[in-house]
Amino acid sequence: MNEIGFYVDEELAQIAGVIINYDMMLPKSWEGPNFRRRLFRDFKGNLMLRHELERSFLPIPSLNDLFDKHQEIIIAPVYAQPGETFYFPVGIDDGLYSVLINDRRVRAYVATNRTGVRFVVARPFELMEALVNQALMSSLFEFLLLVAIYIPCVALFVNIMFLPVKRLAKELDMRRESDLTPVTGHTLPSELDVFIDSINRLFNKTAGALQNERRFIADAAHEMRTPLTAISLQAQALKEDILPQDEADKVHQLKLAISRQRKLTNDLLAYARSQCGRELHFTNFDVKSLFVEIIDDLGSLADDNDIDLGLVGNCALSLYSDRSSVKTIISNLVSNSLKYTPKGGQCDLSCVKHDHEITIFVEDTGSGLSQEDLTKVFNAFYRVGGDTAKIEGTGLGLSIVKSACDEIGAKIVLENRKEGGLRAKVTFKLS
Repeated sequence: MNEIGFYVDEELAQIAGVIINYDMMLPKSWEGPNFRRRLFRDFKGNLMLRHELERSFLPIPSLNDLFDKHQEIIIAPVYAQPGETFYFPVGIDDGLYSVLINDRRVRAYVATNRTGVRFVVARPFELMEALVNQALMSSLFEFLLLVAIYIPCVALFVNIMFLPVKRLAKELDMRRESDLTPVTGHTLPSELDVFIDSINRLFNKTAGALQNERRFIADAAHEMRTPLTAISLQAQALKEDILPQDEADKVHQLKLAISRQRKLTNDLLAYARSQCGRELHFTNFDVKSLFVEIIDDLGSLADDNDIDLGLVGNCALSLYSDRSSVKTIISNLVSNSLKYTPKGGQCDLSCVKHDHEITIFVEDTGSGLSQEDLTKVFNAFYRVGGDTAKIEGTGLGLSIVKSACDEIGAKIVLENRKEGGLRAKVTFKLS
C-alpha cells in the first residue's frame, strides 16, 4: 500500500509540474460571462441591438466532479464556483494533502503556476485501493502461475537428476543378503561420491566380519563334531546284548543322547550358517533329480515310520537357484512331514510352473497345525507341543528353512489341507 501511495503522489506531482512547465491555461476562479452589444440593420433597414457572448463559457471543474462525474483524476482551481465548499484553507502551502470530500478520502496536490494561478490535481483514495487490489491480484496470479510451472519443472529435474540413484537403489534391493560387492559402474552425481565410498567401506567391513563368522563356524563345527564322533564310536562299540539289562538300558540311553546331541549340533551349525550368510552358487538344475536324491536320503526314515514317500506328477522342470539351499529347504520339510505323519500315512513331493513362478509342494496326511502354531513354527527353537511334545526335535528345522528361503529369494507358506494334513508351498520367481 505504501508503494502505491508513493506512486500516486509522484504521479500528481508530475502532472502539476507539466502544467506549470508548459504554461497550460487554467481558470483562476469562477467568472460570469461578459457580453457585448452590436448594432445592425434588419431586412427593412431598421437598427437593431444584439447581445453577444464575448467568449464561450464551459463549466469550471471542481473537486466534487471526482464523484459527481466519476472522474479518476481532475485538475481544478483551488477555489472554484461561488457557494462551493472550500476544501482548503486560505493561504494553504503548495504540497500534498489528504482531503475528505462527501465522506470520501481524496489525495490532492496543491500547486501555483508562474502567473500565480493556484490549482489542485486530485485523485480519490478509492482508486488507489483499487490499484492495490489489482496489483495484489496480479502478483497472486503471477505467483500461482509461477508455482504451477516451477514445481513440475523442479520435480521433473529432480527425478531426472536422481534417476541413476533410483537405479542403484533398485539394484541394491534386488541383491541377496550375502552380496556385499562394492557399488561401481554407476554414473551418479558427484555430490554422492563421498556417500558411495562410505557405503563401499561399510560393505567391505561387513564382508570381513561375515568371513570371520564363517571361519568361526567352520572351526566350531570341527571342534564340536570331532569329540561327538569319537564318543559315538565308543558308544557303538559297547554291545548291549552282552551287558546286564540295567547296564544295557543305560548304554541305549547314552546312544540316544549322543544322537540327539549330534543332531542339535548339526542343526545349530546349519542355522548359524543360514543367519550369517554363506556364498551362494546359482545354477540351473533339474527339480525331479533333486526330489529323487532327497527321497533316497530320507527313504529309510519313511520306511521306519511306514510312510509312503514319493513323487506326484512329472516334475521335469528346470529351476535356477542355489541347489544346496533348495535341497536344505525340501529335506527339512520332508523330514518334518515324516516325523508328524502317523504310520501308514503319505508324504508327496510335486512341483508346478505357473506364469513366471515355479512352486514346489510338500504335502502330508498328518494332523496339520493350529492357527497359533502356523504363526510361530518359523521361530527358532519353537516346537509344536512345547517341552511335552512326544516327537523329538530341536525346533530349528523350520527356522533353517525360512532363513534359506529368504537368502535365495523364495517364499514359503504353510497351510492346512482340506482333506487333512499339512501343505508346504515354496515359490521361486523366474528371472
